[in-house]
Amino acid sequence: MLEDWVTARSLARALPAPVRDRGGLRVDTGSDVERCRYVFLDAEAAFGAAARAIDAPRVFLKACADPGAVLAVAPPRWTFQSVAWMMLQDARCDDAGPEIPPGYALEVTMIDGVALATVVAADGTQAARGYACVSGGVYCYDRIVTEAAHYRRGLGRAVMQALGRAQVDRDACRMLAATDAGRALYETLGWRVVAPYTTIEIAEV
Repeated sequence: MLEDWVTARSLARALPAPVRDRGGLRVDTGSDVERCRYVFLDAEAAFGAAARAIDAPRVFLKACADPGAVLAVAPPRWTFQSVAWMMLQDARCDDAGPEIPPGYALEVTMIDGVALATVVAADGTQAARGYACVSGGVYCYDRIVTEAAHYRRGLGRAVMQALGRAQVDRDACRMLAATDAGRALYETLGWRVVAPYTTIEIAEV
């Protein structure tokens, strides 16, 4: 499931497909702040070995483990970057038709197998958006964002509902990595936390 999720997330972001490396999955993101990332199922032996072997900056290590467990096996050159929450959806209660408040319009488009749900305000500005993509047995939700000026109007929920309805493979398991704020919304839509998702990095000196 984790490999399918990383693959789907890479597709949704037009990134290279992950490759197996050092006992985890490596994605060559190639951005100004992140040269590549490694994703591990846990913070056990393979994760610790990778953390000891890698000393280049702009490399991120990620594991489905809490920050304490991750930092306990990483040398001091690694610093805590963030913790998110891996979530699965048990009930498909977000498949009702999305409710859009007056003054907004929602559109869903499919581009190369990636669903994009966009909410536009009356003045033509983008108010909310989100992506979803399937790989193997996982339907990955990604980058669910509501602009600050449009908070508390149900737009995030509408985006999630629209992406749910856009899912072609109805048997695929729904999976995402949530921030604390996103987690609160997703739990109202039938999602549950299955693991923390911790990131450490070697910062550029």
